[in-house]
Amino acid sequence: MNKNIIKYLLLLVVAFILSCGKVGEVGNNVSSSSSQNILDAISETGKYTAKDSVAAYIYLFKKLPSNYVNKATGQTLYENKTGNTFSKWNFNPWTLLGVMIGGDVFNNNEGLLPSENSYQECDVDYHDNSRGTKRLIYTLNGIVYYTANHYESFAKIY
Repeated sequence: MNKNIIKYLLLLVVAFILSCGKVGEVGNNVSSSSSQNILDAISETGKYTAKDSVAAYIYLFKKLPSNYVNKATGQTLYENKTGNTFSKWNFNPWTLLGVMIGGDVFNNNEGLLPSENSYQECDVDYHDNSRGTKRLIYTLNGIVYYTANHYESFAKIY
């Protein structure tokens, strides 16, 4: 086999091994130019629900978009809208209430993120009739991690 091909394959294997860790760097799979386009398109008065847009908003403005409320507020909104007592998150808050859930403390119980930071969490990319498992974990200085599997692994976005 050609030595250049062997070197290339070895580099691919090393890159794959490095990307398999519990916390990865830049897990959003967008190029730096498209990442800059997202940052340029974000408005402080905008309402966002998708991972890349919400992450960019947090990075730029060090807070959540205005369409986010914490869990307690979401539960109250649910009870006021439906007349039912809240029991569990078995509905989609965005389609039912017009809000996303976020801003509550994330305790890093899994210990997979750097322990020197204080974190908050927010939901992203709701689908169907649930909140799903996709979350952004962030600091108020604009550090943002993404988990698609409800805290089993994280990818650093900003």
